[in-house]
Parts: sequence; structure tokens; C-alpha cells
Amino acid sequence: MGRYLFLILGVIALALMMLSPWAVPMREFDGTGYLLNPLGIMNPKGLTLPEGLRFDWLGLFFGTWVSLLLAASVAVFLPNPETRARVLYILGGVGLALFALEAALFYQAITAVNDAALAAGARRPPLRRFALSLGAYAGLFYSLTLLLVARMQLPGGLAFLVGLRGVVVPVVSLLLAVVVGAVVVAILRPGLGTQGVEGLGLRELIAGKLDLVTYTFQILFSPILTLPGIFNSLAFATPLIFTGLAVAFGFRAGLFNIGAPGQLTIGALFAMLAGVYLPLPGWLLLPAAIVAAALGGALWGGIVGWLKARFGANEVINTIMMNYIAASVLLFMLAANEYSFFGNKVRLPFKAEGFEGRSEEIQEGGRIPLMINIFAPNSTFSWALPLAVVAALTVYYVTRRLELGKRLLAALVALVAGYVVGQVLPGIPVTISSALSSQLLNGSFLIAVLALLFYNFYLFRTAGGYELRATGLAPKAAEYAGVNLRRKIILTMIISGALAGLAATHYVLGAGMDGTYRLKTAIPSSVGFDGIAVALMGQNMPLGIFLSATLFGVLLAGGVSLNAQLGISNQIIQVLQALIILFIAVGGFLPRYFTDPLRAAQVETEAKAEQEARQAKSATVAGD
Repeated sequence: MGRYLFLILGVIALALMMLSPWAVPMREFDGTGYLLNPLGIMNPKGLTLPEGLRFDWLGLFFGTWVSLLLAASVAVFLPNPETRARVLYILGGVGLALFALEAALFYQAITAVNDAALAAGARRPPLRRFALSLGAYAGLFYSLTLLLVARMQLPGGLAFLVGLRGVVVPVVSLLLAVVVGAVVVAILRPGLGTQGVEGLGLRELIAGKLDLVTYTFQILFSPILTLPGIFNSLAFATPLIFTGLAVAFGFRAGLFNIGAPGQLTIGALFAMLAGVYLPLPGWLLLPAAIVAAALGGALWGGIVGWLKARFGANEVINTIMMNYIAASVLLFMLAANEYSFFGNKVRLPFKAEGFEGRSEEIQEGGRIPLMINIFAPNSTFSWALPLAVVAALTVYYVTRRLELGKRLLAALVALVAGYVVGQVLPGIPVTISSALSSQLLNGSFLIAVLALLFYNFYLFRTAGGYELRATGLAPKAAEYAGVNLRRKIILTMIISGALAGLAATHYVLGAGMDGTYRLKTAIPSSVGFDGIAVALMGQNMPLGIFLSATLFGVLLAGGVSLNAQLGISNQIIQVLQALIILFIAVGGFLPRYFTDPLRAAQVETEAKAEQEARQAKSATVAGD
């Protein structure tokens, strides 16, 4: 059965190579492009390429890919598994080399034409928004599949894949979400360059749809190609890291904290009250405001934890209700200055003057600086943060034989010392573009990284974290072993709420919403719900949460450009998030041993027993 599925995959790859564009050397702002395909050029809007730009090598590469597909289809039926694996490894390597050569030839030709035009006095390069397209990517994905299938032919191949189930399930779910999202886009939007053009054949119409889908996702992922785009993506990702950690922390204890929006809102109110009204010096005000944000979220989560522990109240219902209460409290404090109670007027001091629901500005000492100002204050690169991180990591690694507490203390001392030394060292003058300086990524990102480290340390390196995970996996067994379940429930919701509350530091103390250091009623508390998708896709692991939050940050940043260029609503991001949650909930439609720990352990145990039997047999043969 698996072999025939592999053949179907090969047919799909060949169809994509035949029907979709391999590369687009030039594209207009509205997405209309000059589409290159080995079987013929597709240019519905009659765009003109510069003279001398040729891509005659496409036909040769297409023939080579067809030969590779045929060879792989034959190789998968070879009787000897080791021979089959060896051949597939070779073919996969050849495929990767072909793709790399295609990319090199294409971009070299584009660069040569643009450089020549600029040297001749052109004000801007003639070829813009150029890129490889789906036809070339189909070969890349097929080659990667060949390498994976080759590994599966060797002994322990299935156990190898099952051992990576924490990566396999999210990746498969993401791919399925992308496929369904692509189908939605293809159905709802006309092909690029085909609308209003008469006389187009079926091949051109299909190519236009495939180009639309490819360019849509190229725009969505385009922020990773520029430094301002990376900063923008991390700015979107920062609150998602906090809320993803908050939801994942609850999951680890068997609790579903869906109240991150309310906890973030109360955390924002506490941060605003501390940042605006506390009469503290600057060096003390910022830490106090950050702690206040955590305390606000902890209070809001702790109430739900206490209700769960004391009365058995369902945390899902309670957290949803608490979200509404938090939103109402925010509106009450910032929507107006005066209210009437039983005929008496009461004036609140929290709302700033004006029609907009917003607070007064955070004091200077309570503001979190932008990351660009941390890395390069006054346009001078500072060694303080890089040297501090390198020193801390080096000391942590060198002292690996010491107890964990002593290692962390030594790393903390190294961190402070590295920062102080870095401040003394002379900086390097740098030029910061306006696009980079306008990005709202701020120091709350560093707080998010510390929250990730805390999550990993507490859950996997402390007795309390072990008890919490045991409570989530088997509460009755944990209680029998002496764990106080009520106390763990309350503590879990307090810490989970604190993590969600810290997300407010990005918006209120770091001006991550619109560049103003205020709390506004329009604060995007919905990122608390997005944290559910982040936690699920990250498999409740710190690295997975960081990567999934960064992925969603990239998509959110790219969604802005997508709407501007193609007119596609950035609501497609919400569609993708919903699809990811759906597919993760069903395990990516993968076999049970990818989602059931007992089945996975059985597969790995059988593979280990098979390996031991094979080694014993080899030893017996060698002895004879």
C-alpha cells in the first residue's frame, strides 16, 4: 500500500511540474507575472523581459526530473531494503542538487540583468518581485520525501519517525492546513493575470490559479527575508509566546486555561496603574510595572484555580466568564471619566483627555525600550547584550558538572558581568534604516525568552514541575503518591495567569500596539485565544512554543503585505490557525502510534528488540 501511495505522490509532483510555473522573473505589484514553464511560457498580460534574458535550461532540467521520478518509482519496488534505501538516498541527493542548481542559474541570470541595467543608468532594476515558483518547489519537496522514504526502508525506520512525533504531528498538520488554505484561496480568487483576458486555455487558467496560491504563501512568508520583516514578525510573536506558555502550562497540569485574554487584560491594567501612578525612581519603576503585570494575570487566574480546587467548578466555563468580566473592567476604567451611581456622580482619574479610551502615558522610567535601541543605542552597536548572552551560555556549559542551582547562579553572575563589560567596550557605528527603526519589537521579547527558560526549568528540572506533570497525566496516581491536587491546581492557574499577564508588557510598557506608551481599550486581548493554537502546535514544549509563535508572527506580518498587494484579507491567518488546531486535534490523520504514547512505546520497543536480535545473529555468524 505504501509503495502505491509513493507512486501517487510522484504523479502529483510530475503534474505540478507540468502545469505550474517554475519561476517568475518579473511580477507587477498586483501579482501579474511572466510565468516560466518547461512546456511553454505563460504570459497572459503580455509583459516584456529585457533582451538577452533566456532560460533555455528549463527543458533540460525538466527531462532530468522526469528521469529521476521514473527511477524512484522503479527503486521503491527493489526487493532488498538496503539497496532500495541506498538508491533512494542517491536520488534524493541528486534532486536536492538539481534544485540548488536551478536556483543558482535563475538568480544569477536575474542579478546579471539588473546589475547591467543599473550600471547603464537605470533608476531602478527592471526585474522585481522575482522568485522560483511551485514547479521548482515540487522537485524540492519530492527530493526531501525521497530521503525520508529512504530512511524508512532501513531497520528501525518507523521507530525513528515515531521518536520524532513531537515534530511530525505539527508539521503534517501545518502542511494539511496550508493545502486546505490554498484550496480556499484558489476557489475564492481568480488566477493572477487571468481576469478579463480572453482566449486563455485550460493550461493557462490552471497555471494562473497555481501561481496565485504560490505567490500568496510567498508573501505570507516573505518577512523572514529582511531584517525589518524579522523584527516585525518577532513583535507579533512576543505576546503569542506568553499566551502560548500560559495555555501550555495549564495543559501540563490537565487544565484548559482559555482565560488568557482576561488575564492579559487585568495584567495590562495592573501594569498601567504601576507605570503611571507609582512614585518610584526609574531603575525601580520598570521592574515594579513588569511584576504588576504578572500579579494581575496571576490574580485573575488564581481565582479560577481556587474555584476549581474548592468547588470543582469547570475551569473552561469560569475562564470564559472571567474574560467578559475583565473586558468590562477595562471599559469601566478607560471608557469614561464620570459615572452616575444612585444619582451621585463619581469621577475616575484613569482615562486620558480625548474621545479615545486610553490611559495616561507611562512614566519614562516605566517604559521598555525598543530592541533596536537595546542593540544599537544612538546608532552605535552595543556589545552589552551579545556579550552577556555569550558569557552566560559559556559559563552554563563549562559548569555542567555542578548542581543545577549552582550552574544557574554562575550563569547569572556571568550574564551581569558580560553586560557590564559590554557597556564599557566601544561600540560600532551603524546605519539604521527608517524601516528598521520603526519596528515595534521591544525588550518584552527578552522577558518572553526568560519566560521560556522558566517554563523549561520549572517543569522539567524541579520536583514541583514533576508533580505538576504527574497531576496532568494521572491525577489519581499523583494524589496517591502524596501530591496535594488542590494546591497544584491553584498554583498552576496562578503561574499560567502570570504568564498571560506578562503579555501586557509588550503592549502597555513596550508600546507594541501602536508606538504609544498607554493602555487602550482596543488592546488586542484576542492573542490569548491564539495562544491555544501556539501551545497545540508547539506540543506544549518550550522550543516548540517559540517556533510556533514565531511562525504565526511571520504569517501575521506577511498578512499585511498580502492584503495590500493581492487584496486577500489577512483573515486567512485565522483560517490557517483554525485548521492547524483542527488537524492537530485529529493527530494530522496519522496512525495512532504518532499520537498515543503507549502505541509509540510499543513501536520503539519492538524496533529495539529487532535490533538486538539482529546484533545477536551477527555475533553468532561472526563466531562461527
